[in-house]
Amino acid sequence: MPIVQVTALRQRVGVDLGGVSRAIVLAVSRELGEEPSGTWVTWQTVAPGEYREGEDDAPPEQPPATHPPIVRVMAFEGRSPDVVARVLSAVAGIVVRELGLEAGNAFVVWDELQAGRLHTGGSMPGKPRI
Repeated sequence: MPIVQVTALRQRVGVDLGGVSRAIVLAVSRELGEEPSGTWVTWQTVAPGEYREGEDDAPPEQPPATHPPIVRVMAFEGRSPDVVARVLSAVAGIVVRELGLEAGNAFVVWDELQAGRLHTGGSMPGKPRI
């Protein structure tokens, strides 16, 4: 049940956010060896003027070289460092390619979710018994 949250400035005309989200779902599920239906992607567009990188201006839309989209991949603990690296690289590559960004202009982080520390589907998966 990985969840991918993308936060980015408004994209240039012609960028299909639904298509980008679908590509992320397929890449993450492929790298984890899971069904795509278990991977969720949300996209939040930052309003113009609300994303500042240092003292630079806050641009109204996504520049190719600065203000990288910020992506959080949240998934259950226990994945090997190799699998985590493959997922992060795949997501970064899709974001850069599909949004027309310069190489490296994506910030992607992996957050491990611990069993018993989340509630979904009416239960707490892996909740320790007391």
